[in-house]
Amino acid sequence: MNGESKLAAVVRNRIAQLHEIAPGSIGDQMAYEVLKSDGEDKVRLRCQTYDWMRNGPGTLHGGMCATVVDQAMGFVAYCIKPGEGIAPTVQMQVEYHRSLIPGEGVIVDVHVVSRTRSLMHLYCEAYSEHSPEKVSLTASATYFYKPSEL
Repeated sequence: MNGESKLAAVVRNRIAQLHEIAPGSIGDQMAYEVLKSDGEDKVRLRCQTYDWMRNGPGTLHGGMCATVVDQAMGFVAYCIKPGEGIAPTVQMQVEYHRSLIPGEGVIVDVHVVSRTRSLMHLYCEAYSEHSPEKVSLTASATYFYKPSEL
């Protein structure tokens, strides 16, 4: 894709790698894709939700909503970490504004707020693909860079 930011390209590659290294994992099943990137600190992703993710009232279960945003931010955190290793979530706060409907696509705008040698702070907004003007979820999270051991 011409004009694609480095961040978008790296995240796109990481999503493809996840399919190879962890087929069937939750991140793989939700079929994340990069839609666009605005520079090196913001990327828009899309994922797919499914009927099995619903709660009793028929909306997307709150834990699955948290998974949607954590996985999206986690892709970005992994891609901006300063070296080889992992980037686990160490803290996350999710605010629920509107229900998401299982079976619909979800758009997630991930923003890199700050990064140091060991911590990355990210923020995101998530929208139903069918109502992209109405925020459904917001979240902020901290990811820790843990270098690979030799």
